[in-house]
Amino acid sequence: MIEEITRYLYAIPRFARTGGLEQTKERLRLLGSPEKSFHYIHVAGTNGKGSVCAYMESCLRNMGYKTGLFTSPHLIRINERIRIGNQEISDENFAEAFYKVKNLIDIQKEQGIAHPTFFEFIYLMAMTAFQKAGIEYGVIETGLGGRLDLTNAVEKPDITVITSIGLDHTAILGDTFEQIAAEKAGIIKAGVPLVYLDDRESVSKVIREKAGEAYPVKKEWIHMDSVKPGRLDFSLECPYFEKYDIMLNTNGIYQTENGALAVTAMEVLKKSLNWTLSEADFRKKIIEGLARMTWPGRMEAVAKDIYVDGAHNDDGIRELVRSVETIFPEKNIYLIFAVAEDKDYREMIHHLCGLKHLKGVMVTEIDNGRRRDFHEVMDIFKENWNGNIQGTYNVNEAIRAERSRKGKDGVLICTGSLYLVGHVKEILGGI
Repeated sequence: MIEEITRYLYAIPRFARTGGLEQTKERLRLLGSPEKSFHYIHVAGTNGKGSVCAYMESCLRNMGYKTGLFTSPHLIRINERIRIGNQEISDENFAEAFYKVKNLIDIQKEQGIAHPTFFEFIYLMAMTAFQKAGIEYGVIETGLGGRLDLTNAVEKPDITVITSIGLDHTAILGDTFEQIAAEKAGIIKAGVPLVYLDDRESVSKVIREKAGEAYPVKKEWIHMDSVKPGRLDFSLECPYFEKYDIMLNTNGIYQTENGALAVTAMEVLKKSLNWTLSEADFRKKIIEGLARMTWPGRMEAVAKDIYVDGAHNDDGIRELVRSVETIFPEKNIYLIFAVAEDKDYREMIHHLCGLKHLKGVMVTEIDNGRRRDFHEVMDIFKENWNGNIQGTYNVNEAIRAERSRKGKDGVLICTGSLYLVGHVKEILGGI
């Protein structure tokens, strides 16, 4: 049954002309307004929004609340997009949510109403599943942008969070930081507190102009204490609350910013929702929740000395390079790289070729209909680096070759696309 449902969903266009936000609001109403049955936490941004969502969900769950988590894309199974508690939605509950939404869509189809996009269908399923499960807090990641994103159909979330803003999806969102920031800032609502990463003044200015109650988080408030493979210790000192000492189980240095955003958002939520935990217990639950969370596909170890990272834009690759050089300062580095056709891969490659101790590159392709020919990508690598560059359309072959080339002492990094990450994890069994 799940295979049949998955085929149906994958056949739905990713982008199509629909009724937009108003149609989504109407569909939610006809489904019984499931999004109003729980506290709604809304997170937008270019990079890090999935991680912030996961950190916040883990903290809330550790406090004893029943949680739901809606993120995208998935790496291997479509069920990953909808999580209840610490588990992805079961096939049975996925199917139940699917048919509830499909029954509504079938009725609307007879009325001449356009079919929802793939993302809207999954979002409606998630809201339905969350209501049935009786969750208390739903942490919702936007799909694309914010202002017109279908997750923005909710009237008044409990809090909004905007993570790092970078240049991605420029054909849809705009080709400047300010234009993209304006789209992301579309999730800001009157009377709803906002937490955002204050890392580019031009971006922050756009956000401040739209925000009411706002809590910027500055990078200089984050102080790294120690870095070890698989573990980061840092402190967060800001004007809103007392200092936090935080440990994250990750190799991604960039996750400190996402952890800081999650902590700040939790502190703001505490103030607005009047939680009854003592201050000491609250802080303990937050610190434990952050430490327990591991988010797949972000500097994730999937085999000995093999890591996957879903960085797929300029800023993401910059942060990946920083993490690799910090965690593995003396190791020889080998890359497997693939990229979608709609990405600005030239800058990504330029930064990757600046990696210290880079010894080999294998370019391959993602198999999802949006792949960019590996020969084109190889040419750009050759313009930026005169080392050993190879290519193959076959990801299995890419892994075999680079695993052999890196030997016992090298580190292999697979990056450029979350679709590549999912494929590598599936091949290596890192599920």
